[in-house]
Amino acid sequence: MEAVSVKECIRVKLPEAFELPRRFGVSWGCLTQGAFRGVDAVVAEGKGRGVYFRYVLPYDANAKRYMAEYGQRERREGYGISPTLAEALYELAERHEVEVVIEKTQYKTYYYAVVNGVKIDGRLCYRESLRDCVNKVVRWVKEEKKWRESLRLLRIREEVLNAVAEWYFRCFGETANQLKVAKRLEEYHTLCQMRSAAKREFGVAPTERDLRRAFWWDGEWGGRALSCFVTEREAVCRWGGAKWKFTVRAGTDGVYIKPESPLYQEWIKAAHRGNDS
Repeated sequence: MEAVSVKECIRVKLPEAFELPRRFGVSWGCLTQGAFRGVDAVVAEGKGRGVYFRYVLPYDANAKRYMAEYGQRERREGYGISPTLAEALYELAERHEVEVVIEKTQYKTYYYAVVNGVKIDGRLCYRESLRDCVNKVVRWVKEEKKWRESLRLLRIREEVLNAVAEWYFRCFGETANQLKVAKRLEEYHTLCQMRSAAKREFGVAPTERDLRRAFWWDGEWGGRALSCFVTEREAVCRWGGAKWKFTVRAGTDGVYIKPESPLYQEWIKAAHRGNDS
């Protein structure tokens, strides 16, 4: 069997400015041909505590030096995750869930981090110190979670109000002030039951306004039992096996009803003012 040769890694020491790799026990990288847009570069990779990093630094092998000068904590805005943010993520990984994400499209590569389920823009912390960056990330996560919770409660509120509006329309056949109905739901539920009973027993569908002034009344007329649903405008009564419509008149001493027929002129007292019946 022919042996397969493995290309030996040519180690090159990383610039002193790069503190994060050293925290992972990495102080050098491998000189790799064409690694940076066709230019030779030193590639250093590492992973620990859920944080992954990869540096690709253009390198002149003939001059044995990096093509760029890297100052302490250099911040090059627009080139992936800032060094300060990378170090902050390393520290946060001890107490938080940290993930670094790289998304590539046809034209661009996006870098960002996820801390406790909250996306952190990779452009964060280009001008802050390490401690300020850590505090900024923690504050960002808290504010984002607070905003998400507010949004969740707002959506629940909207769903509840929409459900209330739908229920009101099914019961009363008209639109309503959602918030008003939600605050007095028990009251509206009673009115809905009252309307359903009136529709079932007497074939009428009174409005909410009529229901608020309506009442049930059982009495006697012509020697027979009389059962009525009385509103401000009219009353529908069951007398024997027939349904009758009655005119309604409100007096100072109570409510009176009379059949809608010229043959009957007698007013029947249906209820007294202030009487629960």
